[in-house]
Amino acid sequence: MARNLLFCLVFGLAAQVARAGAPTPPASTGAEAPITLAELGKLGCAPGLERFLPGVYYYCVGARDLANHRDASGVGMLKLAAAWGSKPAQFTLGVGYFNGDIVARDRARGLAWLGLAAERRDPNYQAVLRSAWQQATPAEQVQAGRLWRAMLPTYGDARAARRAERRYRHERDRLAGLQTSGRQVCIAGLTQRDIAPIPTPSRDTTLSPFQLSTGCPGGAQASVVVHRLDGFAGSLFEGLEGHVTVGPLSPVRDQAEP
Repeated sequence: MARNLLFCLVFGLAAQVARAGAPTPPASTGAEAPITLAELGKLGCAPGLERFLPGVYYYCVGARDLANHRDASGVGMLKLAAAWGSKPAQFTLGVGYFNGDIVARDRARGLAWLGLAAERRDPNYQAVLRSAWQQATPAEQVQAGRLWRAMLPTYGDARAARRAERRYRHERDRLAGLQTSGRQVCIAGLTQRDIAPIPTPSRDTTLSPFQLSTGCPGGAQASVVVHRLDGFAGSLFEGLEGHVTVGPLSPVRDQAEP
């Protein structure tokens, strides 16, 4: 796997872990990566996250699959994550298509994914979009605009992120209602010391309810779980404004340019 694509995966996962309040990998000193490919391939993606934050869960599974050279599965999981508003997934797909790292090279499609990833005006994503746009031919730029418009209804924030937000609020409210009950909550991979084997996600996956009991082995107070979930949610919804507006895909000008 190309080093720049590996960096995309590591960068996105590190941001999610940091938001969730868990230990982060050591910062890169330049020559060494913050996480090895072998470590990336052994990620423990908490199955319980799928119920609350599919975008975070599918991104984790997709990154792990790519690290294990399961490119087709990894791309499929990243697209699922992208449909739930994951900007790191959209960005990784953009780099992968533009450079041909994980799929057949398609620079126009890569630009379209990068345009979606930069929708919240993250400066890092904008910089990559600007660089890729400048490398593209006029024909690729025109095709990218067409693809972006076709993909926007499915992957744009107005649809994907808002759907994920509604899902999270609904499930979080159910969990938050238990905070004063004195009962513990068990969510696979989030409250258990030993993470259960990761099932293969699919669009038809039936989500089982989280288990509740006063003597739940490895469980945690609902308030603690809500706090941790909010950390993961921060990584998914960071930069999402109260009102989503959409403009045409175009090169992003450097702030320093006149």
